[in-house]
Amino acid sequence: MIQTNSGSKLETQAEKNFKNIQKSIKGLYEILEINLSDKDFYLEAGEENLTGLYKNLLELLLNEYGLRKLVKKIKDSKQVIDINLEKLAIENDL
Repeated sequence: MIQTNSGSKLETQAEKNFKNIQKSIKGLYEILEINLSDKDFYLEAGEENLTGLYKNLLELLLNEYGLRKLVKKIKDSKQVIDINLEKLAIENDL
């Protein structure tokens, strides 16, 4: 199947987004490692959460049907996540 130019651009953008997510997760892990000792509870908890985040992201991306349903639900919703990112959004002018 031949992809249209816009389809190709969307695929390239999706790959770029995924790589950026990977870099962000790795960056958070590195921050934890720098600031916490190897035996620190918060390092372990952070590692577990970042690993869980990455594994769930991969599972979500591989679940095409579920992903399509989720995308529709997100598009129809005004509140996507219940984490208060307001402060972060203001700091980064988002």
